[in-house]
Amino acid sequence: MIGVDVGGTNLLVGIIEDGVVVKRHHEPIVAKSDFEQVANQICTSIQDISTSSIESIGISVAGSVDVSTGVVLRAQNLDWDNAPLAEFVSNKVGCKVVIENDVTSAAWGECNYGAGRGSESMFAVWVGTGIGGGLILQNTIWRGPLGTGGEFGMGISEYNPNANARVLEALASRSGYRTLLNFPELSTADLVDAYGRDETITELLNEGAKRIGTAIANTITLLSLDTVVLGGGLIEALGEPYIERVRGQFEHDVFPKHCLKCMFKLTELGPDAGLLGAGLLAQS
Repeated sequence: MIGVDVGGTNLLVGIIEDGVVVKRHHEPIVAKSDFEQVANQICTSIQDISTSSIESIGISVAGSVDVSTGVVLRAQNLDWDNAPLAEFVSNKVGCKVVIENDVTSAAWGECNYGAGRGSESMFAVWVGTGIGGGLILQNTIWRGPLGTGGEFGMGISEYNPNANARVLEALASRSGYRTLLNFPELSTADLVDAYGRDETITELLNEGAKRIGTAIANTITLLSLDTVVLGGGLIEALGEPYIERVRGQFEHDVFPKHCLKCMFKLTELGPDAGLLGAGLLAQS
């Protein structure tokens, strides 16, 4: 089977055998706001990597999706609205196609193959170009009646209604930092290099970590989960010092203190988490 991860910046395609990505292809997304061009890029990458007939494809997408119809309702960083991705790829490649939110896919991958193994319920938080969440309750993906269960990055993090940036993603992701710093080409490598050395960027990243920690604390207080898995390009690149900032704010804010038992774990699957989760969903 084949798993595809359509992120805010990059496209990753992998062939999966027995829960392992045995072959992968990675490339930048060519034209973010042009759905048809990106969908064709996905199809070409799938066809290039496959050496035999394809039975099913699972696609994880950085955005809000309708799993039942295969439509991407809104992909913020791709600027897509109501994009019929599953139908497009299925018609072009000629097989079953399932789509899912990228971090929900990653959560499902970690739950079955990675850091979430052994946890019946967990919350995944991915921080990179954007910020996403994925929610597993009693060994089942929780999407909710309206289909947006686990949404994390678009939650309000700034109370001031007149502020230019209010949602968490706009205040604590790479795309958010680009806007806040007026630095459109800001990369993860730039942030890592400046963290702890550049006062402005260090303060901004630490403030973002605190906002993420508070948002996770609210989630754990609400749902009483015992496991959080952290991943995404920015989390993995900044590493333990940054995660400790997130955890420190979580410990300050979570209620009741009994919830301090909640474990924070770093992804074990990295960029393969979404591929594996989406591929597994396409098999069912």
